[in-house]
Amino acid sequence: MHIQVQNVEKKENDYLIHYKAGGALPFVPHDIVLIHGKQYFIGTIVEVESEQALVRINPEYENQLTGSIGLELAFSPTVSIQGADKIVEKLGYFPPFHYDQITAADITKDQITLTIELSPPTVLIPKSPDLTPSAEQPSLSASSTANVPRYAVIFTFLETKEHELTAMETENIILQLDFRYEESDMVIDIDAITGLSGSFLCRGIRAEIAELNE
Repeated sequence: MHIQVQNVEKKENDYLIHYKAGGALPFVPHDIVLIHGKQYFIGTIVEVESEQALVRINPEYENQLTGSIGLELAFSPTVSIQGADKIVEKLGYFPPFHYDQITAADITKDQITLTIELSPPTVLIPKSPDLTPSAEQPSLSASSTANVPRYAVIFTFLETKEHELTAMETENIILQLDFRYEESDMVIDIDAITGLSGSFLCRGIRAEIAELNE
């Protein structure tokens, strides 16, 4: 759908868009949306009301939040991933998994289980996810990460097919983990800095978050 942007206010790392569209946007918090400005870019819905929406985007696209823009649902984690609400409750958001590490993978003909250990930036900086990742992992001092809880998210993908995945390696660090809809399936794309990468389709997703003990 298209909206007419009236004005935009920056709220820390998010953007409050005042718009006209004849009603509230058909999204819920944590939805991932494709935004059509002069370019296509990804945003995350933080809050939505009848004439305003708080969205999280990469700041480089701030100047495209003007005039008439289109918004299209790419994926809704809280609707399509069983257990996503528990992850949001623990972390304050549904993470983008940039620079997190796949520590275990169990791949069978029709089911895939991935264990992803979250990096300190993922746990510490929920208000600043890097929606357009680079190959440079955010650096944090040892003192700032000393008391950061360690978490892993375990995904179970059900009724999988069309596996096109590389092999696990010693290190399997994610650059981008994308979810999107394709007819009645969900497409999972893993772009890696090192290790396991590729894509597959599935019909269902379960997820749980666990705290890791030293």
